[in-house]
Amino acid sequence: MVIGVLATLFLSATPITEEDESSKSGKSTLGVDLHNQPSVGQQFADCFKLLGTPIVLLSFLGIMCHVGIDVGTNTTAPKILIERLGMTLNEAAFATSLYFIFRTIGCLTGSFFLRVMKARTFFVISVIMMALSMVGLFIGDTKALLYIAIALVGYGNSNIFSIVFSQALLAMPEKKNEVSGLMIMGLFGGTVFPLLMGFASDAIGQAGAVAVMAIGVAYLFMYIKQVKA
Repeated sequence: MVIGVLATLFLSATPITEEDESSKSGKSTLGVDLHNQPSVGQQFADCFKLLGTPIVLLSFLGIMCHVGIDVGTNTTAPKILIERLGMTLNEAAFATSLYFIFRTIGCLTGSFFLRVMKARTFFVISVIMMALSMVGLFIGDTKALLYIAIALVGYGNSNIFSIVFSQALLAMPEKKNEVSGLMIMGLFGGTVFPLLMGFASDAIGQAGAVAVMAIGVAYLFMYIKQVKA
């Protein structure tokens, strides 16, 4: 809470220069007829229409998969350890901590790697790590293998959001506010994936939940061709 409050205070004290949308059109902000401005409903409609643009739609689905895998790993990894290794709940809870440790390491080092290598190259490496982790989570029956798989998905999934988000913005810079809003809405993938994973795990065990996450990883493989070098 303290960190959140401090961040808010520092941000409020930070000068941010906003682009004057009216200046782009050559019109003055003075004397604007507010009655001719689009309604909130119309603004939402215009925003959703952007999903008709292929790169925006594909990026939106990519964000859904990223968040779904993120939330899915947190909920499923401990259950896999309990199911296959007979761990107690307290012992299996370390899986979540391990995931976030490597996710944090991925975020910190990812900012460096994205400066020294192409975004597509790093994206491919990240998705391959996630694919290997799905294999490990699906067939792993030892603590070492399962921990390695959790670490791989933690690191691999750490920079997917930033890369996909940037690709959508680069594709339509003139609509960056609307595109940003749509990408953030993709976070609801964190509710869709766990629901499907729950049905799958009830049917065939935690391997079913991993299979659902693997579908998200497969989609990210398909998204690779959308990532510009």
